[in-house]
Amino acid sequence: MSEFIEFSKPFVEGIQKVFETMVFTKLEPGKPIIKSDRQAKGDISAIMGLIGTVEVEGTDREFQGMFLLTWETDVYVKIASAMLMEEYTDFNDQIEDVGAEIANIVTGNAKRTLTQMGFKIEMAVPSTVTGKGHCFKYPSGTTTIMVPLSCVHGDFVMELCYQSHND
Repeated sequence: MSEFIEFSKPFVEGIQKVFETMVFTKLEPGKPIIKSDRQAKGDISAIMGLIGTVEVEGTDREFQGMFLLTWETDVYVKIASAMLMEEYTDFNDQIEDVGAEIANIVTGNAKRTLTQMGFKIEMAVPSTVTGKGHCFKYPSGTTTIMVPLSCVHGDFVMELCYQSHND
């Protein structure tokens, strides 16, 4: 689990940095909890798959994981409006990819830090899923943590799942 905690830190730091520089607000993370279900905690989710290797005690081990951000629609619209510096009142095609772009930037920043820690990461193209009650299929054998996040635009959730494979 300590490897997972170390893996998670760059994502939390990354999303805080993205919100300060691109959404122009501070982001406060809450206490991480282990997630036990597959259901999204919001209406709009940005999802990014992660695979790669990590060097542990001189041996490369494969890992898999997933990074997710999930918002209620009204919070997503406010964040997209702040980031794009244009007023939006509802979810539409013009702001559909904002969440995926945030996920991509956060993961890219986290990847730089993780590379220095011995991780070699390949990132999937982020995707957006919408709809009340949507569910995720997490990679088999992964543990998922959920970090509540709060800013002036509202609350949302970051999820990260991770599993390294011992050979």
